[in-house]
Amino acid sequence: LMIGPPGKHRGCCGSSKSSNAISRIVGGTSTEEGEWPWQVSLHFVGAAYCGASVISKEWLVSAAHCFQGSNLNCSEVECALLFYLSHCWQFVSAVRRIIVHEYYNSRNYDYDIALLQLSKPWPDTMSHVIQPICVPPFSHKVRSGDKCWITGWGQKQEAGLFLCSSAVLQKAEVEIIDQTLCHSTYGIITARMFCAGLMSGKRDGCKGDSGGPLSCQSNRDGKWFLTGIVSWGYGCGRPNFPGVYTRVSNFAPWIHKYVPSVLEGLQKVSSILLNLQGTHFWVLWLSMEKSIALSPSPTFILINWMIWSY
Repeated sequence: LMIGPPGKHRGCCGSSKSSNAISRIVGGTSTEEGEWPWQVSLHFVGAAYCGASVISKEWLVSAAHCFQGSNLNCSEVECALLFYLSHCWQFVSAVRRIIVHEYYNSRNYDYDIALLQLSKPWPDTMSHVIQPICVPPFSHKVRSGDKCWITGWGQKQEAGLFLCSSAVLQKAEVEIIDQTLCHSTYGIITARMFCAGLMSGKRDGCKGDSGGPLSCQSNRDGKWFLTGIVSWGYGCGRPNFPGVYTRVSNFAPWIHKYVPSVLEGLQKVSSILLNLQGTHFWVLWLSMEKSIALSPSPTFILINWMIWSY
């Protein structure tokens, strides 16, 4: 998890010490400590494969396609989350369950959302380390041209090996793209998807960033909301092909069914933060005793040309 010194608004979601410097994941620059304290990197058998976001003391949000083809029954497969910092194990927690949306469609990435529940909440001793991002209500809207941010440790360019991914969390400021333009670009955009990036290219998520957050800041109170989840796109940072994201507000009732606290009042969501002592991030490892196929490599579909799911 990308975490750092405590934010200004302890005890509530969406607080960060974010700056406004422009950067990008594809060919981007590094983040600062504590800028995106809800960012999580998921690892499987020692290799990073997806991102996720902290939304409460015991729940994470990610993309459904990160768990495509998996045996997700944690009562049969022992799951564990291990937190890693400076080559030392810091915290271990069993995973109670991984919930992939029941309508997830692997052919077009519709309903591309999943929840991960820990078997126990973060201990109070970690209440100064991690910050959850706010889950937007169903009424939450973003407009074409609004500026938001994507973050991740994925590849910094389209070509090359996955080993070219960044060791330090990267960030990019992107624009929300008009939904009509988004649909005309890809032709398979549903109401549960939206596009963001730059039509000129150069700022985008890439392989390894799937499941990570698209974070938008409220002009009213400065809180950060999990507006989107990195889902799929044509290449990485290509002109005229912005990234496609899961529209989280459409899933507010679904999230609320499993995590009632996140929508009953944003002030009630527990804050979780930790002093990193000069390091830039924590990493969340997902390990399992039995081998399962989690999608460590990008999946793709072919519709006249290749579309990557990041």
